[in-house]
Amino acid sequence: MNDEETLIPGGEDGSTTTANTQRRPPRVSTTNSNQNQHQSGVSAFARNSTKKSRNIHNNTTSSPRTSGGLSVVGGFRNPRETFQNIAATAAGTLEDRNTLMNSSSSPRESAPAVVFGATVSDRETNMASLRLRRMTAFESHDYDPIDCDIEEEQLRSRKRAEYQNEEWWKWTLSAIIGVVMGFVAFVVDGLVDKLNSFRFGMAMRLVVGDGENQDASKFYAYISSLFVTCCLAAVAGGLVSYVEPLAAGSGIPELKTYLNGVHLKGLLRLKTLLAKLGGVAFSIGAGLIAGKEGPFVHGGGLVGGGLCSFGSHSLGFKTRRPNHFRNDRDKRDFVAIGTATGVAVAFGAPIGGMLFTVEEGTSFYNSSMLWRGFLATCVGVLTSHWLEQLDFDATDFARAKFGTHRDFGLYTDDEANYSKQYWWYFWEVPIFAMIGCLGGYIGALFVNLNVRVTAWRAKYIPVNDKFRRFLEVIAVAALTFTVMFVFMAASPCLEIPAPLRDGHTNLANELDRFEYGEASKEEIRTDFFSKMYCPEGYYSSYGQLFFVPLSQSFKFLLHLGEVGENGQAHEFLFRFDLLVFYFLAMFSLMTVTYGVGAPTGLFVPSLAVGSAMGQICGRIVNSVSGWILTDVQIDLHAYAVIGAAASLGGATRMTISITVLVMETTGSMQLIIPLMLTIFCAKAVGDRFSHGIYDTHIKIRGAPFLEEPELAGPAGDKLRVNEVMAKTMITIKPRMRVRDLIGILASNDHGAFPVTENPPTKPGEPFELHGTITRNRLLKMITHRIGFFDGNPESRPADVYGYTTAKDRDDLLDKLKQIPFKSPHVAEVAASLSSVEMDSAWIDVSRLMQRHPFITHADARVSRAYRIFRTMGLRHLYVTPDKPLVVGVMTRKDVIQENTSLTLGEKAERIMAERRSSGGGGVDGEAEGADAFPGGANLYSHDYADRFKSKKNEPSSARRGVDERGGGSTANDDWNNQFGDDDDDHRSDEEEDERLPYIPYYQGNAGDDDDDDDNDDDHHRGNRDAQNAAAAEDGTENTADTEGSGGNGGFTNISGASIVRRANGPDNL
Repeated sequence: MNDEETLIPGGEDGSTTTANTQRRPPRVSTTNSNQNQHQSGVSAFARNSTKKSRNIHNNTTSSPRTSGGLSVVGGFRNPRETFQNIAATAAGTLEDRNTLMNSSSSPRESAPAVVFGATVSDRETNMASLRLRRMTAFESHDYDPIDCDIEEEQLRSRKRAEYQNEEWWKWTLSAIIGVVMGFVAFVVDGLVDKLNSFRFGMAMRLVVGDGENQDASKFYAYISSLFVTCCLAAVAGGLVSYVEPLAAGSGIPELKTYLNGVHLKGLLRLKTLLAKLGGVAFSIGAGLIAGKEGPFVHGGGLVGGGLCSFGSHSLGFKTRRPNHFRNDRDKRDFVAIGTATGVAVAFGAPIGGMLFTVEEGTSFYNSSMLWRGFLATCVGVLTSHWLEQLDFDATDFARAKFGTHRDFGLYTDDEANYSKQYWWYFWEVPIFAMIGCLGGYIGALFVNLNVRVTAWRAKYIPVNDKFRRFLEVIAVAALTFTVMFVFMAASPCLEIPAPLRDGHTNLANELDRFEYGEASKEEIRTDFFSKMYCPEGYYSSYGQLFFVPLSQSFKFLLHLGEVGENGQAHEFLFRFDLLVFYFLAMFSLMTVTYGVGAPTGLFVPSLAVGSAMGQICGRIVNSVSGWILTDVQIDLHAYAVIGAAASLGGATRMTISITVLVMETTGSMQLIIPLMLTIFCAKAVGDRFSHGIYDTHIKIRGAPFLEEPELAGPAGDKLRVNEVMAKTMITIKPRMRVRDLIGILASNDHGAFPVTENPPTKPGEPFELHGTITRNRLLKMITHRIGFFDGNPESRPADVYGYTTAKDRDDLLDKLKQIPFKSPHVAEVAASLSSVEMDSAWIDVSRLMQRHPFITHADARVSRAYRIFRTMGLRHLYVTPDKPLVVGVMTRKDVIQENTSLTLGEKAERIMAERRSSGGGGVDGEAEGADAFPGGANLYSHDYADRFKSKKNEPSSARRGVDERGGGSTANDDWNNQFGDDDDDHRSDEEEDERLPYIPYYQGNAGDDDDDDDNDDDHHRGNRDAQNAAAAEDGTENTADTEGSGGNGGFTNISGASIVRRANGPDNL
């Protein structure tokens, strides 16, 4: 092989990474450098850019590196070649590329690269090369439905009731996801409350307000509480390090990557769910600067993906019925619905949860998923509220008020009266915009600092070092507790506000009720104004924010003082230095904690940091405005809410969902305009300095994440597909020996293989593509001995797939599905074959291969191929010559439902006529499966080669439908019974016109001056003339007119409508 054919190695299933390689049997090697033919267009672009660079700058490269054994399509390399050789080839290829890119470092030489949009700096080149190396560890999903012969046969035989049953299960499962996530949220929230109560309760009991030996008591309290903190952190870290590493972090980057079409092994396992949701409770209980919202996103995706599978790989079972949704496309939608429900139950915000998934989570939005997610989030929040009320007071459930509690609310809505608590002035709008810009700067700073921390962590605390990662969690928890304790112990003491002192009247507005019930002043002082190490009648100023759970301190910053417990309108409860210290400490700890080996969320920490920033900005504005407008009162609560939204928007770059989430959780409907403006400015400023935190971590991991086409960069517009495609491919034949197929599968890690009878003899040579089949399907076929036969392939038995009824066919297809049970490794499959099967057995893949894979032209732009990948969710895209053959053309009017339903009626009529003419009669109403219309094996199960034979001299569908009609109504009635509505039989012309009023409208719409009311009659006459002319060509004018009100029911009307449609068709093309 020449140097031009050398590509960076790496298969779709990630076997080129060290961890995955160690799990593989040693006798099976990875493929050669050309195996990336089946990866995404991004990888292909970078690999072939290396090839082009070598061709142009051959004087700068060393001796050619060859792929080591694959010279023609269909061959495979020596299995003895090791992974280390391939990795060395990859490293050398990328080093050569770096050398070439860096050789032109002067401004004059790099100018063309700048113009064309290529990488120009050393850093850009190195980062792109590093990402390409890491991409080899990922496998892609394929959201293109499998379109093989047997799948088509199954679809043709489906009845309307089966479609209705599937739709019913879609909605039912969505509601079940909501119920399950409501229970999960209730359990996790209860566990978090118990752990926080235990840790802080023990610490408060050890804290002494006064006494002679206070220093000793402080040390004892610190050591005891630190021990409890480290124990809780050990549980959280152990669940990640020793149970499931993918349970670390928030899970949002992983779920976002999965929903984009990238497979992450183990992401949706049952043990991941247990480790994630159990671990986050212990992370928050240990005092880590983390929230539950991010892990709930991951947990919701796990619940959605697990329920739709109707089975479990971990538990080793699957249901026989129902068996819907066992494909990547449907599972993707249910995972997206689960993520929306996770956000909804975590925040208590159903609308915001759904918008989060639409904006940040899913890459493939559809209205069906939106509405089912809408139902799931509603049911989830309703379930969690119901369980919370039952837990609080099950005996008085009928009198309990719902809808008055906010997830981030300190008081109920009727206590706080939020319509009076939030206000703003028009002159504050520029200030809100500035706060948004500040939030964007802070978010970008957080992202860049966290990237540096992540790089240090990867160097000194690698993921595969379980013990170090476990110790890091304990160390971070200990550091966090130490910081909090020091601030609490060194806190100045402030006098408790006058309304809460003994002997004082009730609070402002005579309110004594907080959240779920009445509370005494003593209880309010204990919960909100704890004295800690202060004397009686005073409270710890710093401890009020530092020595409470993070979510509680966030609530204090947002709402404390809303009901007048501070006594005076301008008497602020938080010292200015406290707000500054809190902001700096939380920002620093948040930066260090995100990415640690424990389940941690980012939402609450970022919101808490932003609320402190908002309070600081509000205090400054209040001081300045006091010099000018002495009678103006600044609402610090509004500034805290706006600052929280700005911080979260700057870190994540979300907009609409954050606006709705903040409004739902804080009750700040009056701040919708300032929130929108603030979040917009935060995103605009943050995007100038970095990506969002989730997108940044996706890039760090090197996942082949496909952005929206508008964000993909200009390079795709400057290159053609034939400049980035892989020309050397490994093909298989429709029928081949099992031993040969096992050899091909063992020699490479390709995700799919083109199927052809005549493989090309050299790279880039066009060949006839009969279809494509995935590696997983081939392994499943071999595992279950599907398509096996003995002897000469020309004498293949007709029943090679071993089914004769619809039930057998459905069971066969169910065995091939990858959900819930994945296909085994090729080494396991080969070991399960007997020597006889290996030597004499053949396999036929012709009726189980994908018949119609997506293709693109060789001279098309890469940006066009990118849009196809991104829009359709593809795993592979095959490239055709520049000038392919054409057999027809379609418009959107050809694929619209009205046209396809009419065409299907014509087809059914034609088939029934053929059966009657052959003496077969109508279709038995009791028949099903292969014996029933329209999925009969004798009609549609042709040999694969028949698909490539042209059919000539077929009569037109309109003529055949009319000329062959008239043999009784058995077939027509059977068609109506199977596919028609119950009340649609035997309609008159007037009834049919009433049911289809849009046909005359489209006739008039075909004219040139359809807005001229004076010529309506001329239009109708012209349309009738066109109809008669078209009918005359087929010889059906009189037949259609006379049979329009005849006794043969539905097909007469269908044929008449067909004539109108076909007459108007060419004019609208």
